[in-house]
Amino acid sequence: MKLINIAKNLIGMSILFFCVSCADLSENLTGQPTTDKFFHNLTDFESFISGAYTPLVRLYGSDVPYVAGSGAEDVSTPVVRWKGFEQININSVGNPEEITDELWNNYYSSISQCNTMIQVISQNTDVPKEKLLSIDGEARFLRAFNYFQLVRWFGEVPLLTEENQTNAAQEPQSTIAQIYDQIVDDLKVAETTLPDTHDTPKRPSRWAAKALLAKVYLAMAGFPLNETSNYALARDKAKEVIDKKMYRLENNFFDLWLWVNRITNSEFIFAIYASSDNGTGSYVNRAVRPWDHGENGWGDWTSDKRFLENYPEGDSSRLKGTFYLTMIDGTSWENTDYAQPYVGKLRDGGAKIGGYYDAAISSNGDGFFCMLRYSDILLIYAEAANQAEGAPSKAAYNAINEVRERAGMANLSNLSMSQFDKAVLDERNWELAFECNRWFDLCRRHILKETMSVYYPDAKIDDHNYLLPKPNDQLSIMIGLQQNPGY
Repeated sequence: MKLINIAKNLIGMSILFFCVSCADLSENLTGQPTTDKFFHNLTDFESFISGAYTPLVRLYGSDVPYVAGSGAEDVSTPVVRWKGFEQININSVGNPEEITDELWNNYYSSISQCNTMIQVISQNTDVPKEKLLSIDGEARFLRAFNYFQLVRWFGEVPLLTEENQTNAAQEPQSTIAQIYDQIVDDLKVAETTLPDTHDTPKRPSRWAAKALLAKVYLAMAGFPLNETSNYALARDKAKEVIDKKMYRLENNFFDLWLWVNRITNSEFIFAIYASSDNGTGSYVNRAVRPWDHGENGWGDWTSDKRFLENYPEGDSSRLKGTFYLTMIDGTSWENTDYAQPYVGKLRDGGAKIGGYYDAAISSNGDGFFCMLRYSDILLIYAEAANQAEGAPSKAAYNAINEVRERAGMANLSNLSMSQFDKAVLDERNWELAFECNRWFDLCRRHILKETMSVYYPDAKIDDHNYLLPKPNDQLSIMIGLQQNPGY
């Protein structure tokens, strides 16, 4: 296919996804770029791939992924129309597509941009190919990231690549195994073509690709694939990142979540950044604040007081960065209108940059959302090593204890395989709260019912609850798409 036709084909894609991403192009163009206007130099390619991040900023700067995973212990929402997600009874929600549409459309919008980039690079004649290897790797990393989210939220979905996306409406949904195979293939390319480092975590390095691959292998080892041989692969890939010694835990957990440290902290491996200056701002900083007591927020979602009540004793250092328990005017969270503990991690942001407690907030503000950080990799290693080896090794203990020490907690020792496994899952719950991890941990370990029945004893939780319903508008367009069971 000629490059000149790519724009025409992508216009057809917008009918399917309704929100195909617009790149932050260096020229004032309308529609997608064509070869007579674009793709003549390296800057053109870099400008185009930057557009693949825009849907992700839009998504993680909103309520959507946090509410979608609110069936785990860490997140609660007072919004009545979203309660079905929290109570693991999505069929009780009046319109779950308010959430599922945004997940589906934004991930696929980013995928579309990546597919186009990969195709353009393969047909490029103006720029030496060796100069485009890293951008090709970036597109494959982002495509893998997007499919990793889609397959965990929705299960079997259409696997659209540069080879078939122009025929999207006719493509059948792929199996979960096929989607994971594509994810692994893309990340294996990315870890060899991405640069060793970037100036900021907002552009993936080869170590980000390795870190994401470790997380993917860990997911593949669990439900629904249950390919337990992947525990060893997850262990080994996480060890590569650990042994590189490029990342380290910040001494102060609280400092991780300050806007002023968003680029310079030593722990972020891959992060997404929103800015009030460029039209891709975030409102999460406002959504996690209550409206009263000087906070001027919306209180769209909070933590759950039961989650806070179960927080481990002695974990005062991590608790301060995780939760926000005293309002600007000194009021305790128990005496706010919502009477729930609030989220500290995503609080620092807004149109005006200030301190952590700055009340200058905006619905189109600054924000940052960490997708991969070093403590996650340490805990992936600990869990995967224990599962692969049948007992916790010294290295596995070292990994989890490094995370616990930063939180101010005592080291673990002399645990059985099952005791250590539970300890790691618990540690992930506390360490990675509100970062879109706990829901997926409950699902991949197939412990959703036994864990959440304590919170919602009347919920009829079965295997259909592990996936979200696919959006009805996509079912009406895509010939081969089938609704997930139970919806």
